[in-house]
Amino acid sequence: MIYAYAAIKTKTPYANGAPNLSVDIPALIEFAELNRVPIAGKDFKTGQTLMKTIVAPGLKARMLGIRGWYSTNILGNRDGLVLSDEGSFKTKEKSKKSVLDTILEPQLYPDLYGNLYHKVRIDYYPPRGDAKEGWDNIDIFGWMNMPMQIKINFLCRDSILAAPVMLDILLFLDFAQRAGLKGIQEWLSFFFKSPMHRPDLKPENDLFIQHEKLTNTLRIIMGEEVIDHSGLDYYETKFKPIQPKPPKRFKTK
Repeated sequence: MIYAYAAIKTKTPYANGAPNLSVDIPALIEFAELNRVPIAGKDFKTGQTLMKTIVAPGLKARMLGIRGWYSTNILGNRDGLVLSDEGSFKTKEKSKKSVLDTILEPQLYPDLYGNLYHKVRIDYYPPRGDAKEGWDNIDIFGWMNMPMQIKINFLCRDSILAAPVMLDILLFLDFAQRAGLKGIQEWLSFFFKSPMHRPDLKPENDLFIQHEKLTNTLRIIMGEEVIDHSGLDYYETKFKPIQPKPPKRFKTK
């Protein structure tokens, strides 16, 4: 928080790539608004959570139910050692678990997602080093409650995934400041596990909606038209709404 305060005090854009609160408290958010400094966060979205924000929207779009989602990360670097501590893991667990609720909206679809059991683990295993391995087991069900499973094994390197994300965020925050934007940059949620957002708005974790927010915000700043995927541009003739026909009257003898 002291580091975030120093950045805002010197009018330096600030992004939080870790799951801790850092700049995500009312006092520092207000301070960023007053100093006209753009801020973003929190917790870079690179590996397993990236997979969740890709897969979950697809399952929801097809109205496939989910009974359970078990996730575990195996890593052997300093990050894994720190997260093996239960207290340190709590903030990471919260950011990792938060994405499914906002994507699946169980309050609207209780039969499909109301009883979802979501388990997240991180296991420190020194031989793995910087090569992280993410395992996901997803228990889904379809028509007539038929059970099915999806298995994901993501072998990745956090540093390779995170480096371009960091560069993009730096470029976009600099761009935001030059464009006169200040405070929370919700349009950068594409890059974060737990996106910062205004108190009166709910966080958006669907990767495809996040990407649309990102591209459309950039287009608006540059004076371009917002992208519209309505599909009407494929029609040669002018679109006319279908008018319902009046019911036929039957003659009686």
